[in-house]
Amino acid sequence: MMNKLYWGWATDESMRLGGESGGFVTALLRSLIDDYDDVIVIRKVGTIFEGSVVSLSSADETKRVQGALHSVCIELSHYIRKGRRTAIVLKPCDARAVIENIKRNHVDRDEVLLIGLNCGGTLPPVPAMNMLSSQYDLQPDDVVKEEIDKGNLIFTTTAGDEVSKSIDDLEASGYGRRESCRYCDVKIPTMCDLACGNWGTPSGKNMTFVEVCTTHGMDVLTNAIDAGAVDVKEPSEKLSTIRTKVEGAMKKLARTWDKKLLGRMRDMGEAERLEHIQRTLAPCIGCYGCRKACPVCKCSDDCKCMQFAPDDVYPISLFHSIRLLHLMESCIGCGNCTDVCPVDIPLAHLHQLFARSYESKTGYKPGMSVDDVPPLSRGDFPEGY
Repeated sequence: MMNKLYWGWATDESMRLGGESGGFVTALLRSLIDDYDDVIVIRKVGTIFEGSVVSLSSADETKRVQGALHSVCIELSHYIRKGRRTAIVLKPCDARAVIENIKRNHVDRDEVLLIGLNCGGTLPPVPAMNMLSSQYDLQPDDVVKEEIDKGNLIFTTTAGDEVSKSIDDLEASGYGRRESCRYCDVKIPTMCDLACGNWGTPSGKNMTFVEVCTTHGMDVLTNAIDAGAVDVKEPSEKLSTIRTKVEGAMKKLARTWDKKLLGRMRDMGEAERLEHIQRTLAPCIGCYGCRKACPVCKCSDDCKCMQFAPDDVYPISLFHSIRLLHLMESCIGCGNCTDVCPVDIPLAHLHQLFARSYESKTGYKPGMSVDDVPPLSRGDFPEGY
């Protein structure tokens, strides 16, 4: 890991002023169009609560890129196709999913450029629209931008006004971020080639804070500078420290939510915990949507989760039992399984309970490095676990 730090911005003045955080990522994407088969982003369609995944095919298309959309929770690793050079913009859990798929040989690391965005959390779209109405007295068509900054969720209206509410207050009222985002402690995606965000940038200066994490990332940044697409300068030590402090504050908040949401089950006795898990999974109808939505479980019909006899008396129980163990060393906490469950089982909650117990015993955290082999795969597992 290189850990070179810069402030970056688009050299095109209209892009710098009109884009998010100085338009750096947009300008970078424009410089990549001719070198990659796919340049994948989420683009707004309609309100800020609606988006679609697109592969940019021309420089003009980058003008419609809309920065981070916190209410569009599309998992992006599914869109990488092996055999195609791909540049892709990702939030941390997406990036961790790509890293896990590289380990499984579903993605070729040499074919992908990972551009990560700092993330304080995403919002479930329907509850977020209800929150907008009840807490902000706004409608989706009234807003053009949302941002999570300094513990506040801020919406910018079509009139240019900013309306801000405390994330803590919103979440105490049942709104705010998705549950899996609240206890996620990976905020800056340093597993990517480039990690970008506005934390630690000078106020009002239209810049992006860019951390270069790999030699590939440095090559791409250098090429974009040489092409005149972006410019950079070294950040001040003061604001670099502020960036670190922002990340630290968010990680501290994540630990608080971890204790609040996952701690209760960890504190249960073994029998009580088993009963709680069985009761939580009881509504399952066996649709297997969670497996299909999972970004690291891409094994198709030979998936480990499906290794039971089709005529078994307890197929649903066996499916979840095997799946909890299968994902114990690979769940990256994206929350997709919870999102798609038609009977609202908090599946990510259960998987993270197992994954974090595994992490505490082994020190292994999935999706952080392609060189970090899971303990079970390397035959190094704590005695008595």
